[in-house]
Order: sequence, then C-alpha cells, then structure tokens
Amino acid sequence: MTWLGWESLGGGLTSAPAVCSWAPGRLDCFVRGGDNALWHKWFDNGWSGWESLGGGLTSEPTAVSWSSGRIDVFVRGGDNAMWHKWYQNGWSGWESLGGGLTSAPAVSSWAAGRLDCFVRGGDNALWHKWYQNGWSGWESLGGGLTSDPAAVSWSNGRIDVFARGGDNALWHKWYQGGWSGWESLGGGLTSGPGVSSWAPGRLDCFVRGGDNALWHKWYQNGWSGWESLGGGLTSAPDAVSWSANRIDVFARGGDNAMWHRWWALAPTVRLHVKVLTTPNVPIATSIQNMRNVYASRGIAVQHVSTETLNVPAALNDLDVNPCVSGNSTVEQTLLFANRNNVGANEVVVYFVRSTVPPLNGCASHPAGRPGAVVAQGASEWTFAHELGHVLGLFHVNNNDQLMTGNGTFNITNPPPDLAASEGSTMVASPLTINL
Repeated sequence: MTWLGWESLGGGLTSAPAVCSWAPGRLDCFVRGGDNALWHKWFDNGWSGWESLGGGLTSEPTAVSWSSGRIDVFVRGGDNAMWHKWYQNGWSGWESLGGGLTSAPAVSSWAAGRLDCFVRGGDNALWHKWYQNGWSGWESLGGGLTSDPAAVSWSNGRIDVFARGGDNALWHKWYQGGWSGWESLGGGLTSGPGVSSWAPGRLDCFVRGGDNALWHKWYQNGWSGWESLGGGLTSAPDAVSWSANRIDVFARGGDNAMWHRWWALAPTVRLHVKVLTTPNVPIATSIQNMRNVYASRGIAVQHVSTETLNVPAALNDLDVNPCVSGNSTVEQTLLFANRNNVGANEVVVYFVRSTVPPLNGCASHPAGRPGAVVAQGASEWTFAHELGHVLGLFHVNNNDQLMTGNGTFNITNPPPDLAASEGSTMVASPLTINL
C-alpha cells in the first residue's frame, strides 16, 4: 500500500471539492465553479468531463452515497439555508432544508434511507439535521467551530464528526447510542478537515497545515500522529474510501484546478542501497526524486535498507566496460554479489567513487542480481534513470525525459517525464510488485 499522485483533474474551482463513492471503482466529485453553480465530474473506468448542475452556491458542496446509484448533495444557498439535490436515475431539482448556516454543510449516511447533516450555526455551535422517513428539525450539539464540519459513518448507528476549534486543533465528537463530548486531536489546521472510513474502527482525517501541505491522521486501535502528504493546497481537502485499504483525497491547488491523491495497492519497486563512497547528491534526494517521477506513472518506491560496504578498494572505481545490458565484468560480478538481506525481485543501487570508463552510472548487471551502480559525481536524476534501465527502459533523444540518452545533467524542465508506454514497461517488469 502506498500514496500515489498528485494528479490534476482540471477545472476552475471557487471552493473546496467534495467526493462520494457508491461502489468500488466509482467516484463522484462536486465543486463550486466560477459561476457559483454546482459542477460534477465522475470516475468510472476513466474520468468524465465536467457537467453543470446549476444552483447558486455560497459554500463548498458536500456529498454522500447511501447505496449504488444514489447521491445526495448539500450546499449553502444565497439565503444561508441548506439546499439539497439528489441523484437517483436522474438529478432532482433543489430543495431548501432551512437553517441559518455560517459554514458549508457536512453529511454522512449509515444506511440506505438515512442521512445526517451537520453545519456551523450563527452561534458557532455544531447543528444537526437528519433524514429517516422524513426530515427532522435542527438540534444543537454545542462546540465552538472555526471551520466547516466533516462527518463519516463507519457502520450502522455510528457517526464521527470533526471540525477545527478556536485553538486551530482538530476536534472530534461521535455518536454511538448517544453523543460523546468533544475531544482534541491536536494539530495546527488552516482549513476544515475531511474524513473517510473504509471499515468499522477505521478513520482517516485530512487537513491543510500551516505549510499548505496535506496532513493525515488516522484511527485504528488508537490515534496515530500526523504525517505530511505534501502538495500545495488552497482549500480544505475531502476524502472517501470505496473499499478496504483505498482512500481518494481531493483538494484545490494553486492553479484553482482539482488535484487528486490516493492510497492503494500499487506496483512497487523495493530498493536497497549499498554505499562504497557517499555521493555528492544526498541519497535521500535521489530516492525522493525517483519516487516523484515514478509516481507519475503509478509506480511506488520502497527504500528497504541502506548498508555501507567494506569491499576490495578496486571495486570503488568499478570496471563496467562496455556497460551493455546482459554483460557484466569480473568486478561487477564481485560487487553485485553483495546482496545482504535482498529478495530475489528486489533491486540494489551501489554508490561507487567512479566507473571505468567514466560514466554517471551503469545498469548492466549479472543475471539474477538486478541493480545498478551510480558514481559519486552523478546528477540528482541518475539514480532514477539507471533503475529505469533495470526495469526495461531504453534511451530516448529527448532532454525532457528521464531516459534521455544525452546525459541526466542535461535534463531540461525538471522533474523529467516518463512516457505512458515507459510506465507500462516498468509495471510489466518482474521487479515491480503489487504491494
């Protein structure tokens, strides 16, 4: 399992996005456009274009699916009331559900025919309205909210609600046979939260931090700490889980487009590093660059281990001549025998002082010992480039591409690109494993 993306899905957003899912492989995203209408884009074996669903929104939307083929969307209207539109064999019109909202709404559903809506009221408290054989009135659940709320149901009769408090921390309140009090989950939020759940007992919360990155905190037998997932958000995030171990997160970027990141099983390269000479470019930088470029084709990189090798000095200036796939020198054979704690379908990069003849790196390797060497003075892209060869790629005559044959120091417009066909080749390699 790994995080993939970011990917841009375009659009001109004037709000944070909302997302719901009615089945594995289906996503429905909603945003406010520049005309204040509700706009819709969906994924089902590929992304649709954008369609307008009309309306006059004064907040971001929120959405939930209670069963296959059903979507309920809620927004704040120009009268500060909550407005509702739903899809079931076609889109309904808009209906007003009243209220005096000072935030966007949030919605969850624990079963077909059940909806629970949450808003911030004029008193900054959390207010609740639900649907079950008809709409309830509004009830106050207290609190002092400084953001839109977010809500999710992990099973029948369970609701978890989150919001930013006056201290900019994430606050949590839940329903299970009755409402809990509020608990602080810490953090320094600069947005409202988003939340998803893939199973009973699992919660995944997402916020924008003070650095405008996406931050993640999850619950499974207890709360985790916070982890950064990067990005440059200009809105609150939203998230949904369509099945166990799958999360899709959406946010508005600095270009006002909708951006997408997801957690899923992914084709993964398991990587080990063996060091004879410390390279000029930090190893962590080379690995992160590799991750960033490979992720553009849905490929994850796991850095499994780093080891400093004590080997004969001659191997530090490694004879690789002629550095052709399928050929290896005596010295390469000796060096590549050092595969301590390395699995059969895992790759090793050896950092050496230099190669003979002088190259940035070389990906030829003995049979059954997949890996490459990288010289001390190599560029920040050499590491990813050489492992591209190990995964079956060849040189191209394009300095915008990772696999340029003109030297990785000559890469223009970084980060370099991987073509779709190159991504397919890499995924098909036996060294790329679904994890």
